[in-house]
Amino acid sequence: MKSRKRNWRISVKLWMAMMLLIVVVLGSLTITITWLFGDFYLNQKLNELGNEAKDITNQLKSQQSWAERLSTLQNEKLSAGTQLIVLNCDGGLITVKGSISTASDFSSITGWRGGMGLSGTGMQGSSFWIHPLLLTDFFTQENMQEVLSGQTITIEALPSANKLGQAMLIAATPIGKPAEAVLLLGSSPAPVQESISTFRRMILYSTLLAVLLATLVALFFARQVSRPVVIMQKAASRMAKGDFQNITGINSRDEIGELVGVLNSMGQSLKNHMEWLSQERNLLEGIVEGMSDAVIMLDAEGQILYTNEPAKALWSEDEESASDRKKQIATFLQELLHSEGEGKIKNLSLGTQVLQVSIASTSARNGVEGYVAVLRDITASLRAEKERRDFMASVTHELRTPLHLIQGYLEAIQDGVIPQKDQPEQIEFVLDETRRLAKLVYELQEVNRLERWKTLELQTMDLEEFMQDLKYRYQSLAEEKGIELEIMPIQGEITADRDRLLQVFINLMDNAFRYTPQGKRIRIDSKQEENLIRFIITDEGEGIPSQDLPHIFNRFYRVDKARSRKDGGMGLGLAIVKQIVEAHGGKIKAESQVGVGTQFIFTIPRQPENINPIEG
Repeated sequence: MKSRKRNWRISVKLWMAMMLLIVVVLGSLTITITWLFGDFYLNQKLNELGNEAKDITNQLKSQQSWAERLSTLQNEKLSAGTQLIVLNCDGGLITVKGSISTASDFSSITGWRGGMGLSGTGMQGSSFWIHPLLLTDFFTQENMQEVLSGQTITIEALPSANKLGQAMLIAATPIGKPAEAVLLLGSSPAPVQESISTFRRMILYSTLLAVLLATLVALFFARQVSRPVVIMQKAASRMAKGDFQNITGINSRDEIGELVGVLNSMGQSLKNHMEWLSQERNLLEGIVEGMSDAVIMLDAEGQILYTNEPAKALWSEDEESASDRKKQIATFLQELLHSEGEGKIKNLSLGTQVLQVSIASTSARNGVEGYVAVLRDITASLRAEKERRDFMASVTHELRTPLHLIQGYLEAIQDGVIPQKDQPEQIEFVLDETRRLAKLVYELQEVNRLERWKTLELQTMDLEEFMQDLKYRYQSLAEEKGIELEIMPIQGEITADRDRLLQVFINLMDNAFRYTPQGKRIRIDSKQEENLIRFIITDEGEGIPSQDLPHIFNRFYRVDKARSRKDGGMGLGLAIVKQIVEAHGGKIKAESQVGVGTQFIFTIPRQPENINPIEG
C-alpha cells in the first residue's frame, strides 16, 4: 500500500528549513564552545599547577639542606583539594602534603614521611587503614624519567588511562640541577568539571532560549515571506476559474512586486481575451442557432460533438425512429468522410425527406481537428420544382388541347371543309372550347392572385344569415337536378373574409352537385367547438378512391381526368379551397368511400389570432 504524501504549505516548509538551519548552527556552536571551553579550562588548570610547581621548586633551589626544604614545604599554603608530593630519584616518597582523597578517614598527610621504600603502589600499615588517593598512583616510571631529565611536565590522567577509575591533573618538576628529587603537585578535576558542567548548562539553556526565540522569529519571517506567494496562488486559482480581479495586498518593490504586476497584467489580458472569445462564441452560436439549416460538428473520428436546433429536429420524433434517424445520419456522415472527404455535396434521403449534405474540416496545427457538416432540407424545393414542372406541363396540356380544337375547326370553316349548314353547330362547339379556355385562364389568374395575396379582409359575419344566403344560391340548382339539399341552421358570429369563405363553399358545392346523381342528397352541417366552427359538406355521389384522397388538394390533380376535362374542371378548385382555409388559420380534410359519397370537413377559428398568408 503506497504511503500518502503529506502536502505541506510553503510557509511550513520555509519555517522548518529555517528551524533546521538554526538548530544545526546553534547545536554545532554549542558543542564546539563547550568542548573548547572544557579543554581550555583543563589546560589552564594544568598550566596553573605547572607554574605553581615551578614557583615552589624555585624557592627550594636557594635552600641547601633538605631540612630547610621540608620546612618550607610544610609552610607552603596549598589550595583546597591540592596535594604536594616529593619523590627521590628512585621514586621513593619523601613527603606528602594536602589531600585529594575523597575518604573521610585520611583528610591530610603532613610532616616527614620517612622510609624511602614507599612507592606509588601504596603505604604499608594496618589493615584498617584506608589507602588515601596519592598523586603517585597516576605517576608512571616514564613520567619520572622525563622529569629527571630536567623537564617540567603536566599530566591529565583520565579514568580510561588508569585502573583507579579516577581523573587527576598533575604537574611534575625536578628539584635542583641536576635533579635531586621530583616535586608532584596535583588536584582532582572535579571542581573544573563542575564548572564546565555549570557552563554547559548555561550554554544549553541559552541555546534552548535562542531556539525558542528563533522559532518565533522564523515563523513570523516565514509567514511574511510566504504570504505574497499564498496570495498569488489564490489569485492564480481564481484566474483558472475565470475571475480575473487584480491581486491586492502586496506593495513590495522587489521581484515579488514585479511578479504581482506581471500577473495582474496577464490577468487583464486574459480577461480581455476571454471576453473577446465569449463574444465570438456567442456570435458564432447565434449564427449557428439562427441558421435554418442543420449544423452538426464532428470530431476527427467522425463522432457527433454538437448539433443546433434544426439538426435536433431531424430526429425529434418518437424515440425509436429518432434513434434510427440519428444513427442513419451519423453513418452517412462517416461514410462521406471516409469515401470522399471534405468539400463534397451529396443528398441523403430520410423517407420522404431529402437532405443536401456538405462537409468541411476544421484544421489545427497538428492536422485535422474535426469537421462541420451542414444539412439543408431540400425536400420543399425539390417538391416545388416538381410541382412547377408538373404545373407547366399541365398548363401547357390544358391550353394546347382547346387551342388545337379551336384552330382546327376555324381552319376547317375557313377552308370550306365544313358545310355551310353544319357551321353553326361547329361554331357553338368552338365557342364552348373558348369558354373552357377562358375559365382555365380565370382559374390560373385566381391561383396567381392568391399566391400574391397576403392579407384577409376580415369582418364579423352572422352565420345564420350566411347559411341562408348559401341556401338561396343553390336551392334552384338542386331542384333542377333533382337533388335534395339540406343546410342545417347555425347561430352565432365568426370573423372571416366573407368573399373568400363563400368561394370555399362554392367550389365544394360545385363539386358536390357535379358528382351527385339525381335523387341523392347534399347536406351542410355546422358545429361550434370552443374557439372554432367546424363545417361538414356531405354528398352521396360516386366517391373518391382511397389512393387518390391524399392528392386531391394538389394543383391540376383530377380523379377522373377524362370526365373532368369534359365538365370543364382543371383540378384547381380544391387547391384554392385549401389555400383560403389555411389562410384563416383553419384545416381541411376529405373522407370518402366509393359508391357511398364524400365528406369535406374544414374548420375556421371564430377569432383568428394568427392569420397565415396564402402561399403557392
